[in-house]
Amino acid sequence: MSEIGVYRLNTGSCNGCDIEVFSVLATRFGLGELKAKIVEKPEQANVLVVVGVVTVKMLDSLKEVYAKLKEPKVVAVVGACALSGGIFQKSYNVLEPTDKFVPVNSYIPGCPPSPQVIADGLAKALKVKYREWPAPEGFRGLPELDAEKCTGCSACEMVCPAFAIELVDEGNKRTVKYMYDKCINCASCEEVCPEDAVHPARKRHPSGLDRGSMGTSAEEELAKCPLCGTFQVPAKQIRSFSDRIIEKVEKYNKFREDIERAAAVCSGCRKKIANIDSGKSILFKLMMSS
Repeated sequence: MSEIGVYRLNTGSCNGCDIEVFSVLATRFGLGELKAKIVEKPEQANVLVVVGVVTVKMLDSLKEVYAKLKEPKVVAVVGACALSGGIFQKSYNVLEPTDKFVPVNSYIPGCPPSPQVIADGLAKALKVKYREWPAPEGFRGLPELDAEKCTGCSACEMVCPAFAIELVDEGNKRTVKYMYDKCINCASCEEVCPEDAVHPARKRHPSGLDRGSMGTSAEEELAKCPLCGTFQVPAKQIRSFSDRIIEKVEKYNKFREDIERAAAVCSGCRKKIANIDSGKSILFKLMMSS
């Protein structure tokens, strides 16, 4: 492209991403070398930058603007809202992500993404080389999951406001998925993790050409319920649970097997009277040994 026209469309944004998009065109980020400029009409643009969730009222506008772009058409979605709906994705007036309605060439995550990440994402979409921008000292960005420490307890999934963490049980395995296209950098996952398995790294959320590759995961083995044989609780979580109990009261070590067996009982079996009595029996033993 001899000259790159960039048209920005706000389909339902808080304006946080808009500010960062305009910052990208500052001289220091080097996009001027590509002869890129913001244009006022979609007919003048080669590149469409979409920010915000796709609301019911803006869907037609999104399709109309895309149709008016000059060939070859390039679409970059900027920010968690445009990529996935962010914290608003289950709202009554919010539709599916942008790529469900128009073809997307570059995914630029964040809430909001920094100008460096936006510039990198645009460069990838335009298939040109771009400089690397290391994150500054003290930067807390991409949440990294330590698979060795993670027990699959689901605490992080329960607190994530952007639905960026998902636990999937299949057979005797639990997969903990961190989806960076949805992450809003709130660090709630780090705060609640009892095993200190999540840390915001000194890395910006990387842009990508494929949404599916934006994330990380950990796999945990599930323990078998000793009564019905179903798999429900991660074995590592049970071990961590018993370790904490014994750390507090060393005498309980002789009851470790009973404690771990009781913890492995599935939620369905726990409701049966006989198993409730068994649980009370274990608690009585622990009380008497104290």
